[in-house]
Amino acid sequence: MKEYKPDIIFLQEIDMYTKRAYNKNQLYLLSKYTGLNYRAMGTNIKYKNGFYGDGILSKFPIEYSANYLSPLTNNSHEQRGILCNKISFGNIKINVFSLHMSTFEDERILTSKELLRIISKINKNEPIIIGGDFNVGVKKIGPHKYLHEPKEKYEEYEILKEQLMSINNTADTWFSPEGNGCIDSFFYSKHLRLIKYKEIETDVSDHYPIYTEFLV
Repeated sequence: MKEYKPDIIFLQEIDMYTKRAYNKNQLYLLSKYTGLNYRAMGTNIKYKNGFYGDGILSKFPIEYSANYLSPLTNNSHEQRGILCNKISFGNIKINVFSLHMSTFEDERILTSKELLRIISKINKNEPIIIGGDFNVGVKKIGPHKYLHEPKEKYEEYEILKEQLMSINNTADTWFSPEGNGCIDSFFYSKHLRLIKYKEIETDVSDHYPIYTEFLV
């Protein structure tokens, strides 16, 4: 993260004070080490004496932050969330969403529809960027075991494309013993021009992060 010097970082699977994170606040530590002093956490579930969810780190002030819980079709499924933040670049306001979608297709479809509902309330002149782990094509086959079933089109994406553009990446971003897949991406509004994007190969996670540059 230091190497690429991003202005905003979209984070998923962040722990706050959990046992597996040695009772640390991971978002605070990442903020400290990257020098991105503005941060927001969306806690979706309680986990091992702490909390678990999504995060945003920003070089610029966060004026507003809200976390929306994603729709569930079964209460036994893991709760996911949609973390929304309004960031101020001087006179420009930009809305950024960090999300981690479900491993169940019907819940992903409902989450895409919920995203469009949330977006419909945003000022039409304000840019929007949505980034994260969309889990498209992922199917849960057991405890902590998942398969990826690629499709020509994903309904979750098609719903979002009704109002947003995407980076249209196709290279694998997720890797596991059960399979690989391109499940991480970015969507953005027409106010922005995509300059470039790239997947960053790394062994610190089972996902490759995606670096993007936009022109407002």
